[in-house]
Amino acid sequence: MTIAILAGIESLLSAVVADGMIGKKHRSNAEIIAQGIANIGSAAFGGIPATGAIARTAANINNGGRTPIAGIAHAIFILIILLAFMNYIVLIPMVTLAVILFTVAYRMMDFEAFKELFKAPLSGFYYYAYHFCFNCIC
Repeated sequence: MTIAILAGIESLLSAVVADGMIGKKHRSNAEIIAQGIANIGSAAFGGIPATGAIARTAANINNGGRTPIAGIAHAIFILIILLAFMNYIVLIPMVTLAVILFTVAYRMMDFEAFKELFKAPLSGFYYYAYHFCFNCIC
């Protein structure tokens, strides 16, 4: 039950970030129901629970994806690439993958909102700075 709750929260967070990037609003109930159905199907075949991935979502949006079909096409394309080049993908150093994730995270940052923290009261700044650093370290 805990994993299901955490997965739901992560997917909704991913959807909210994507909404902010494209300026639209998602349907929360449809998101959670679809994720539940997908995870039940995954468990039926011995899979593990899945969630919305903010890094893939942001990469998709940054490359022009705006609709659910773009997300489906992106997932199918990644599956095809993984299946076709599995023997070569294993050779990619983990550092390279970390740099790709770091670059996607950097592009997701809203520097204007970060600048607003310096205008906030000092207690609010400490609160957000603490959580920002804690999330970056962990």
